Amino acid sequence: MNKTDKVSIPNGFLALIVLVIFISGIATMLVSGHKMNSGTVPAQNDTNQSNTDASLGDSLSGLNSQAAAPNAYEDKSNLPEGYRLITVLNEDVYKGELILVNYLHPSMIDGENLVNIYDNATDSVGVKDNDMFINEAVVEPINSFFDEFKKEKGNTSVLISSSYRSKEAQTKIYNDSIKETGEKSTAYYVSVPGYSEHQTGYAFDTAAYNYEGDMVELDGEGDFSWLSENCDKYGFILRYPSDKTNITGIGYEAWHFRYVGIPHAIFINQHKLCLEEYIEGIKSYTFDKGGLLIDGGKEGKWVAFYIPKLEAFNNTDIPVPTDTAKTPYTISGNNIDGFIVTVDVTKDVQNALTQTARADWSFDNSSLLISGFHDYDPETDSSPTSSRSTDGDNNGGWESDPFWDEDHDQEGTEPDAEDYESRFDYVDYYDEVDED
Repeated sequence: MNKTDKVSIPNGFLALIVLVIFISGIATMLVSGHKMNSGTVPAQNDTNQSNTDASLGDSLSGLNSQAAAPNAYEDKSNLPEGYRLITVLNEDVYKGELILVNYLHPSMIDGENLVNIYDNATDSVGVKDNDMFINEAVVEPINSFFDEFKKEKGNTSVLISSSYRSKEAQTKIYNDSIKETGEKSTAYYVSVPGYSEHQTGYAFDTAAYNYEGDMVELDGEGDFSWLSENCDKYGFILRYPSDKTNITGIGYEAWHFRYVGIPHAIFINQHKLCLEEYIEGIKSYTFDKGGLLIDGGKEGKWVAFYIPKLEAFNNTDIPVPTDTAKTPYTISGNNIDGFIVTVDVTKDVQNALTQTARADWSFDNSSLLISGFHDYDPETDSSPTSSRSTDGDNNGGWESDPFWDEDHDQEGTEPDAEDYESRFDYVDYYDEVDED
């Protein structure tokens, strides 16, 4: 290889190195320029970036707001005069005096805002013992309820025999009842642990002392009929009426009262409903359709409406009155899928909703009827032989009613029939007992 060749090879190699260095330098400058534009060179670029971020934020905010719209009124310009939007957490759907707890829907709370009844009761309110609790919202209504009963009937024998019960306490009651009266009788009168209204703190049982000095559950007769006939004026309903057992899944209990608030109790009583019917039926009375007008006469006037929970987000926007002093309102979850807003329009006759709310009740309860349900008579351990006059009750042959078939839901057993639903299909209580 000659001298020229020896020189040319290093020169070519050197040229290649120079080219690589040149390209690297250009890349470094580009990277440096990017960094400078991102943060080190001042104000003008900082401002531009901030404006871009703000613009993006506004865009996302608008997108979320539109996506969160449960109804057309999400656009604030569509809200009627005197209304504004507030935001509630979706988890609050399980709270409030209108939550529905039954064999289908367990209580998701365990006695919130509890207060001692004995410590807060008037002289008219008797209690089984001084270690009983109730939701604080129910204390004043209970006092007024019992005070008026004593005034009207002069009867002081009524007392509260049971109020808030934890799931653990309900478990003991349930198991003891099975031992004493059997499985089917227990299923008819005692809620499965976790599915009892007593766990909410909004329900209580009443009793009285008989002539022998024994405490017995009220039968709803004589003086005690006043309680069920007037309880709505204080915000209570007779939770398990005799003509709704094939919807509630619980036998007639003349002693069990549930707090739902005065307007709802009045409407339920006026239309002879049970809570299941009311909670399901009010879903058709939404805000954008005007709501449900509740006329309680001298007790007041209200508009109630349903707002579905927004499943895609953690919260839901709800329209409420702006002037809460003139137009108070309450919000309660239904323990299923939405919220019920109750607006007191007693002093706001010009309220926008009073012009559009419907006073009529229109609801087909056929979807709530328990298929093949039979009433149970614990005295004879069978169902009544004669049908009640109220349409819709299914009487006769309760022993063969698969709704009460406990074995249907036990692991390793085959159902007695293929196409039926058992009360025990809806709960996991026995699985929990087995694990314990």
